[in-house]
This record gives sequence, C-alpha cells and structure tokens, in this order.
Amino acid sequence: MEHRGHVLSGRSAAPRGGDSAGQPPDLAAADARPGAADSARVGSLVTTMSTSLVSLAALVNAFNPVTPQLRVAALIVQRGRILLVEHRKRDQRYWVLPGGRLQGNETLDAALQRELHEELGLEARVGRLVIVCETLAPDRHMVNLIYQVEIGEKAEPRLDRSDPVLAGWQWVSVDQLPRLDFRPPIADAVLDVIAENFSGPVRMLGDTWKPEPR
Repeated sequence: MEHRGHVLSGRSAAPRGGDSAGQPPDLAAADARPGAADSARVGSLVTTMSTSLVSLAALVNAFNPVTPQLRVAALIVQRGRILLVEHRKRDQRYWVLPGGRLQGNETLDAALQRELHEELGLEARVGRLVIVCETLAPDRHMVNLIYQVEIGEKAEPRLDRSDPVLAGWQWVSVDQLPRLDFRPPIADAVLDVIAENFSGPVRMLGDTWKPEPR
C-alpha cells in the first residue's frame, strides 16, 4: 500500500497537460520517437506560415479586389457614318462601339471578330489598333482596345435579340457623335482618328472613367 501511495504522489507532482519537464503533450509524446520532436516543430512552423500567407492574400484582395479585364472594340466607318450599338443597363441607355471582352485562349483579332459575329452577325477584317483607354471605376478596371475594322459595303447588321444588354444598332453621322451619350467618353479621339484617315499614331488616353449620371 505504501508503494502505491508513493507512485500516485509522484504522478500528481508533474505539471498538468505535459510530462515532468512541462512540455506540451504532442512534443512530450514525440520525444519517445527518434526525430519526432523535430518533425512536430517543423509541422507547427509550416502551419503558422501557411496561416500568415492566407491572411496576407486576404489583406491584398481587400485593398485591391478588382481584376483588370480587356475589351476589344471596332471603329467601323462607312460614308461618313460610324456603326454604334445601343446598350441597356440599370435603366440606362447609351451608345458604344461594338465589341466585347476577351476570352481565354483568344487573340485580340479573334476576340473582336467573334464579338462582331455574335452581336451583329458581321464578318469583319480587323485592321490596326487606333485607341487605347481605360475605365478605372470603383468596381471595375476595363482596358479598351479600339481597332479600325472593315466590313462589306452591303453588310447589314443583325442584332442578337437574346442578349438583354443589346438594345439596338445604328449608323451615326460623324458630326452627331459628340451629342450622344457615348461610352467611354472618347468622341474627340474617335473623330481625330477618322480625320487622319486612320494613319496617325495610336492614341493612349489613360483613365476616361466618369461617374454615371443619376
């Protein structure tokens, strides 16, 4: 009986949650195996680093949540008129150059040809790049690449009625463009490009975003 009492007294003297040296249970158990303590410490360090990296990524995304996107657009001019598409979004109607966003594994030319075929049923020949501008809005960053594009003289656009954004299309006279709600607001640059017969330098306009009218 005295021997048993001595053993129980020795156990109760050890710190709770570990061995007699006060080590955490996982490391104390690991000491019984060669090299196990080092493995446990490395695993703990990797877990801490992974958590820190995840936290850093979340912090970066919180301050820069917008991923830039590319939109290709066509400047098509025939007999002093520009082909425009009317968009309908959030109870607003405005005019844009026909085109759309680049998809994966697509060249810029192929993307523009696809968009013109999908939106307006047009077969087009993509020419030179004439304007580069950006839309740096609070909720998006769009890079607009505008190309000279040619279509057949007798080509007739056919609107894709299944797209809820597309409200219509129209050939607009050059002098009428500044009076329209044209987006992005680059009418002056478009008119300059046309006046130069597409032979001038590529115009780099930077950020052209303006708050939408209320």
